[in-house]
Amino acid sequence: MRTRSLGDASAPRVRAPIAAGPRTPRRPSPRASDPGRRASPPSVEPARRESADVAAEIVPTPSPRVEPAVLGPAPTTLHAIDRDRLPALHGRDEALARLADAALRHGSRPTLLVGPSGAGRSVLARHLARVSTRPVFRLSAPDYDEPDASLPAHLREISAQCGIAVLDDVDYLTAEAPPPWLPALVQAWVRHDPKLVVVASPEGHARLAAWLPAVIESADPIRIESLAGPALHDAVAAAAPAILAAHRVELEGDLKLGEIVRLADRWLAGLAMPTRALDLLDLACARTRREGRRVLPRATVLDIVAEKSGLPLARIEARSDQDALELESRLATRVVGHGGAIKAIAELVRRNRAGFAGTRPICAALLLGPSGVGKTELAKALAGALLGRDDALVRLDMSEYAESHAVARLVGAPPGYVGHEHGGVLSEPLLQRPHAVVLLDEIEKAHRDVHLLLLQVLDEGRLTDGRGRTVDFRHAALLMTSNLGSDRMRILGGRARMDEDEVLAAARAAFPIELWNRVEAALVMQPLTDSELARICRRMVKHGSERLNKERGVRYELTEAAVTQLVARAGRDPRLGARPLRHLVTRDVEALVADAVLRGRTRAGGSITVDADGPKLVIR
Repeated sequence: MRTRSLGDASAPRVRAPIAAGPRTPRRPSPRASDPGRRASPPSVEPARRESADVAAEIVPTPSPRVEPAVLGPAPTTLHAIDRDRLPALHGRDEALARLADAALRHGSRPTLLVGPSGAGRSVLARHLARVSTRPVFRLSAPDYDEPDASLPAHLREISAQCGIAVLDDVDYLTAEAPPPWLPALVQAWVRHDPKLVVVASPEGHARLAAWLPAVIESADPIRIESLAGPALHDAVAAAAPAILAAHRVELEGDLKLGEIVRLADRWLAGLAMPTRALDLLDLACARTRREGRRVLPRATVLDIVAEKSGLPLARIEARSDQDALELESRLATRVVGHGGAIKAIAELVRRNRAGFAGTRPICAALLLGPSGVGKTELAKALAGALLGRDDALVRLDMSEYAESHAVARLVGAPPGYVGHEHGGVLSEPLLQRPHAVVLLDEIEKAHRDVHLLLLQVLDEGRLTDGRGRTVDFRHAALLMTSNLGSDRMRILGGRARMDEDEVLAAARAAFPIELWNRVEAALVMQPLTDSELARICRRMVKHGSERLNKERGVRYELTEAAVTQLVARAGRDPRLGARPLRHLVTRDVEALVADAVLRGRTRAGGSITVDADGPKLVIR
């Protein structure tokens, strides 16, 4: 069992005896062995009512721990939170007022303070001591995570002092099973004695709901989110000097705290603000001292942001937005044709990069067209052009989510259900790296519940997963693909074309109107022409030649006659796009070249030319 001295950092530590080897009975306490001896009364410092500028957590101040006791009752000395030793807070006046109202009500509704890690929920709860005439005590849930834990004894003592108990660190549990202190928590909630506030993350709230569904349904949750705006900058400015002083580091002249806040908010995920920005500052200071310097340069902060986000340093530095201005040409290097769709997506990205996106994703487009025209390739090209890494594409085949229960697979099952520890296939990658291109293939095959799930993503740029965590889509590009309307194809002037109005009408009829209205651009990608297929064929051969050169030191190429023959054979059905061409290159060209290489017809440094000889392909 582990118990904690409650309140300020100056509280004395109390050490209980620890058994060596087999567990032995605890030595009787002085109170038990000497009835005439008077035990010291509990040290309680009632907090006076004070109007204060209260707010969010700056830097959590850990409470000192008491060494674990083996047997017997808990230590009787509890220390109330000292309001004079609380850290300065900013921006939470309203949240504190609501929390105080809920904690001091006469009714028996359980009070929960729910917020993401780093948002300041723990210190906000401790600040009850500033607005309450009752003493406030902080208890840490892991300290009572043993079968012989003393939470009931502590709650009885707090009740005897007419105090308020704050049960914190509920998220730090060692097992998925209900903890041993849960009955004591329910008893205190039901009796409303003592007044009890439980502090938890959205995930911890969901776990409590799985263990105590009826009780949590009657709870009064007080929710807080990350700090933002002036309050965020004030919080970081108040906490940063302590971090800099601890490392004995100063900021370089051109590096401001506001820049650190902007970089943490724009590029990093994980902890909420302000803790995310302060964590970045702490890590940058640690690296500066490790490298033997006393001045923290801007370059060090940028390097750490690039490492933690997985993005290129040039993208984070953003000395200019030339990459967005040249997005069409960069996409065209990988995508053949479809100039209209490329231009529309580039314009969406530029508009949102300039600051018009708000909380929505940087791009939300629906790509319509027959199979094999390049819809998926466009998404891959966008991921490479915007983010510069291959794993920036999150691709889901929506035909696998045709049932209503598939929603749980996307956002993750709630605690208590099978598979909840794995997270959702859509939510988990975005939680780890919010800068990504999300590709939802064949979106029309997903269940209507999945379509409705996307409404808050397209509208608010956020999604709540099964554990109660908020997934941020503000920095993601969302592309959806569909083959709807691809059967409305006609041959005009020797070229296959689709009527865009008919295709859009077919797509609109297949989706909920709420989803259709939130798509920024519905783009029709026309069937490929023979000239475009020829360009694709040359690119396939070029990439195959580069792979062969890397493995064997041999290159190969196709003559124009060979390219023409392959295109003629692949383009007989325009509804199939470039996929038949890929099969032909793999089956007829690469197999022929592989046979020549294995037979030793060419050595490292050599080259192979594939030509057309009537209906056959031969090596020259």
